[in-house]
Amino acid sequence: MSQKSDFSAQEWELLRDTPHLVAIAVAVAGGSGLFGSLKEAIAPAKSIVEASQGNNTLLREICNREEMKAAQGSLREQFKATEFDTLRDNMRATAIGNVKSAMDLLREKAGDEDRKAYQDFVYKIANGVAEAAKEGGFLGFGGERVSENEQALLKDLSTAIG
Repeated sequence: MSQKSDFSAQEWELLRDTPHLVAIAVAVAGGSGLFGSLKEAIAPAKSIVEASQGNNTLLREICNREEMKAAQGSLREQFKATEFDTLRDNMRATAIGNVKSAMDLLREKAGDEDRKAYQDFVYKIANGVAEAAKEGGFLGFGGERVSENEQALLKDLSTAIG
């Protein structure tokens, strides 16, 4: 199994940051409102906890507390406050590009088991965030579980994941 020491600092940052970026990109793709956004912010927690306690060394290292703090800091620095539509579009494009790059890196430097585990982890996070809250309803009534924008992003992420 792969571990942090198998990758350069730049490669590790890509692998570490991508799942968090995907979660944020999916969350901002929909229009969930305050309570929906809170649900979407919490949605990746279960997947992260499972991965941090799982059998895959690569995912355990990506999901440890220090790495998660580093990922948050890195993303905060990368996506400083800008106009919302621009931020959403930049996050979407960066998330898709990072997923492609991460999967290429894992094809090159990791085994099938690690690549598959990472693939499943990223998709589970994206899908969990998309399904966490209804979009477009009023006070919890109506709306749709996964918005059109989220569906389009999930499709593009799925293609990038492979």
